[in-house]
Amino acid sequence: MRKKERQLVTIGLIVLFGVIAYWAYAGGDIGFIDLNNNLNNNETTESYNLGISDLQAVVLDVGDVKISFSIANADKFNITSVKLYYALNVADPANATYTAVSLTANNGTYETTIDTKFGDVLYYYIEIQYVENGATKVFRYPTEGYESVTVSDAVAPTISNVTVSYDASTGNATFTISASDNDAIDYIILFYAITADGNATSFSNVTLTTSPYEITLTIDENVTDATYYYVDFYVEAYDLSGNSVRLPANGTFEFYANETASLVFPQSG
Repeated sequence: MRKKERQLVTIGLIVLFGVIAYWAYAGGDIGFIDLNNNLNNNETTESYNLGISDLQAVVLDVGDVKISFSIANADKFNITSVKLYYALNVADPANATYTAVSLTANNGTYETTIDTKFGDVLYYYIEIQYVENGATKVFRYPTEGYESVTVSDAVAPTISNVTVSYDASTGNATFTISASDNDAIDYIILFYAITADGNATSFSNVTLTTSPYEITLTIDENVTDATYYYVDFYVEAYDLSGNSVRLPANGTFEFYANETASLVFPQSG
């Protein structure tokens, strides 16, 4: 390499080392693109959507419907009103007139109870009004159409007890059945068998449709002889929705008709 060329290379190296030294001293800020700063300055824009969560429509024992729900991301929006719209037993729910109910949150839950009865069909939807960028907007759930609930009774009747009053002088026994239902009792069936030995294999029955649920049966047609009879029985109660209960749950109640007596089944104690 010639002397002049060596001098140029030396000068170039000196300049390069000087630039590197200055860059290190200045923290690297001499016009280079700082990718770290650019990456650090990038901001991630999060988006939130309104939504309905934990939606429940519960048919109560009295026949009303309780509707409850929460609003997803409610704290991210300027919500001004929440309304539930409902209609009952309409032929065309898509074009029906809906009644509005304004709701307020209780610990984040919106809740209302609609006055319905068993057999009704309830249609409803929810609207949330909120303000965004100065404009009023409406969120609807469901987006199209409606939710529906058929109000059906799932609660069985209750039979408290059966009172049997037997009169040995007539041979007749009066059965009085105490029963109730959250809606209404439709009918009660008394199944009974009268035998000389208590070995009941086949049962007759009688249906009772009006309260008081009471029937008098002849147990002993000849009260002058020395023959006495066993009576085995059980009861079934049905409500208007077809729910039923049996008393006793299994087997039968039994009494021996040999003397005048007033008995209550199931016996307490």
